[in-house]
Amino acid sequence: MKIPHGRPTAAALTLLSTLYAAWPAAAQQVQVGGQIRQTANRVQKGSAGPLYELRDNASRLSFRGSEDLGGGLRAQFGLEMGYAADTGEQTDPLYRHSYVALAGPWGSLALGRLDSGNPTGSPLYSQVTAIASFAANDAGATAIGTSMLNARNRTSNAIGYRSPSFGGAELMARAYLRGAGTPDEAEDDARSLDLGLLHRSDTWIAGLAVAKDDRAGGLKPNEFDAKWQAGARLSVAAIEPYVLLGQERYEATATTRRRVRFALLGAEWRLGAHTLVLNLMRRDVQASPTGARRRAQAAWMVALSKRTELQAFADTDGVDSSRSDVRVRAVGAGIKHVF
Repeated sequence: MKIPHGRPTAAALTLLSTLYAAWPAAAQQVQVGGQIRQTANRVQKGSAGPLYELRDNASRLSFRGSEDLGGGLRAQFGLEMGYAADTGEQTDPLYRHSYVALAGPWGSLALGRLDSGNPTGSPLYSQVTAIASFAANDAGATAIGTSMLNARNRTSNAIGYRSPSFGGAELMARAYLRGAGTPDEAEDDARSLDLGLLHRSDTWIAGLAVAKDDRAGGLKPNEFDAKWQAGARLSVAAIEPYVLLGQERYEATATTRRRVRFALLGAEWRLGAHTLVLNLMRRDVQASPTGARRRAQAAWMVALSKRTELQAFADTDGVDSSRSDVRVRAVGAGIKHVF
């Protein structure tokens, strides 16, 4: 069912304003924030003519709150709505995350629709963002978190856990039900489990993650059965190199792959307010036994303040080496503001 434009956002704002006013001042800690991220792009696919667009890159509006329950225990909640800043339309689904959580000396536990912005993090995607640098936004023309790394992040009907840090190491775990919520694909038709281990020090970051999927009646052709990924990043100078690689296992057919391997090699260079990012990537094409997806991107970001950043990027995506005339080339420039 399509939600009429604007109504859920207005209703959510009204509800949150009411709760904020009713919450005792001594107990309330509510934060309102978000991001607006837009670029003007030139995109060309194969031999077709170029497309010029003003593109939103995952803008959002968020509400977060917490309450000190005493004894080291804290209650937390979060609601983050996605919208397209170029058109004013809301995302489908409306909420990027919506969770309630408890945090204590034993770690954090969260329930709801979870992504890397919740207290328990995301076992796969949080590892990617800790190790690799994105070209501008990892959204729109630059997105690689989903297209190249398949690092699922935003999941519904989820339970997440994050351990305390032990000598720089922490564990993240998430279990959830998947599905479209229709009679033909009920929510309990598929289940997933993600586990991630991340270690941080002053000079390096390293991580390892695994995932397992099950579906009643068997997995779909584009659903992996199991996955692992690992990576590391060095932080010893202005230039920080990193590498991330992994493998996914699928139900193979005569025309598809059983195993899909992927790799990312990149570096970030910081010089004052300027940041340069270069990423080189390769991924097996699951739908083609011989196809490979090769991608390269470069980005330049300039911090005008702690909240405002100018961005420019160039991206070339081979899509599938077993097909002709499918390469996508994109260049763009824009502004990101965090509030």
